[in-house]
Amino acid sequence: MRVEKSLKNLIYGCVSQTVFSLYGFVMRFALIHTLGVEAVSLNGLFTEVLAMLSLAEMGVGYAIVYHLYVPLREKDERKLAQLMNLYKTAYRFIALVIFAAGLCLLPFVHLFVSRMEIDLGYLRLIYFLFLVQTASSYLWSYKSSLFSADQKGYMTVRCSLLIRGAFHAVNIVFLLLTRNYIVYLLIQILSTLAVNLAISRKADRQYPFLKKAEQLPKGEKEQIFSNIKYIFVGTLSGKITNSTDNILISVMVGTLHIGAYSCYSMIVNTFKKFVMQINQATTASIGNLVAEGNRAYTETVLRRLTFITYCPAIFAAAGIYTVSTPFIRLLYGEEYLLPMPVVFICVLNLLVYLTKNPLWSVMAASGLFKQNRNISVIGDVLNLLISVLLGRKLGIAGILLGTNCTLAIQWGLKTLLLFRQSLFFPKGAYIRLVIKALGCGVFCLLAAQGLCMRLPVTNLYLQIFVYGICTEMIVIGIHFLLFHSTPEFKYAVETGKKLLAQKAGSEPGGEKNV
Repeated sequence: MRVEKSLKNLIYGCVSQTVFSLYGFVMRFALIHTLGVEAVSLNGLFTEVLAMLSLAEMGVGYAIVYHLYVPLREKDERKLAQLMNLYKTAYRFIALVIFAAGLCLLPFVHLFVSRMEIDLGYLRLIYFLFLVQTASSYLWSYKSSLFSADQKGYMTVRCSLLIRGAFHAVNIVFLLLTRNYIVYLLIQILSTLAVNLAISRKADRQYPFLKKAEQLPKGEKEQIFSNIKYIFVGTLSGKITNSTDNILISVMVGTLHIGAYSCYSMIVNTFKKFVMQINQATTASIGNLVAEGNRAYTETVLRRLTFITYCPAIFAAAGIYTVSTPFIRLLYGEEYLLPMPVVFICVLNLLVYLTKNPLWSVMAASGLFKQNRNISVIGDVLNLLISVLLGRKLGIAGILLGTNCTLAIQWGLKTLLLFRQSLFFPKGAYIRLVIKALGCGVFCLLAAQGLCMRLPVTNLYLQIFVYGICTEMIVIGIHFLLFHSTPEFKYAVETGKKLLAQKAGSEPGGEKNV
């Protein structure tokens, strides 16, 4: 049952990401060709500035979702109603805190912008609209977490797909007609509100107990907020690690450089969201598995999910490394290109970020919030220190390298913590798998780029096609040679066969699956 629900969530997630990615590329194209690099750069900058303000969330979502797994498994509607009412109160307070903190930052927002001329009043208006969108995103959104914890995330995906798709289409039309960045941002705000409201009403119909005014006992509230204190450090770590690159680039290198970097990061984030569907589709299943207390099987599942996540991650990383430059040259122009060493660090960050996620999911489901805080603090300090030091010498490459170093260090420390204090299993098999996979991934990146650079292809359309085919063939060949005898590879192949068999059995005239 867990596998079936995970697969359903995965399929819906991938379909939605395909649609949103297409809209994203069209939207970026429209922004660049109607408003120029300034709008794209400000879009990337304020997205990260407001992501830092979202620290007010403090891990409330993680803490409450963690506590939803057991009552969902036991079908304890009273406990679920108590938790969701606490969630509602907390998120309304969070929205207020974010908005108030954002207003306090409003007079100083120009300090984040460098080497770019822009009217101060216009800059503050843009920031204010970003603030409104961020704060309003917490209204009603808490109910989507119940769908996720109940392994029914596909329901919210379906709802979001329809509404956001319609708003994206409307926004592109208005952008082309008005060439007005303010109108673009206003439609984005309406889109966020519409999606959250629709999901809220769907949750009320799916879970009628949400209407009950149940209150959580004081002792249990204290336990949850105790976990939140520790999760906050991890949340802060994630924000610093993943939401400061554009800010550092703007301050240290120049705001307009965000425009070029954001073209690559948009491609990276598109594939990141695709592969993240595996993690999101299995998160609730992992929580359910950990709640059962089968540590041996949990360790096996961790290795399997790590490899299954790594496979599409290396395909994406290698393809982006060789194809992104001719793609951006064709779509946006030469002025939006980055040096290949910077692109290499971008895709290496992508590979590390995605492959680590199964471990992060098991950590969250294991409830090691308190013990995890020191790892997060160490990662934050190193990230800022390395990024600033290397950023001064290497520019964008140094800033991105600091992020990569942080992820690697946190990964190692979290592995030690999980295996010592939760799984109580030897960690050697997992560590060997990770080292082998990442080492193989780096070799594939270098081998693919070395081959593509020697191919006598000058036409950009042909470059994209030929580079992509050659790159993926190299990845397939190398990984088959190195991994075909491993249990994780065999499990991935067997899972793929079962999926194909299920699909064939569901076709008209096919055998019915039992």
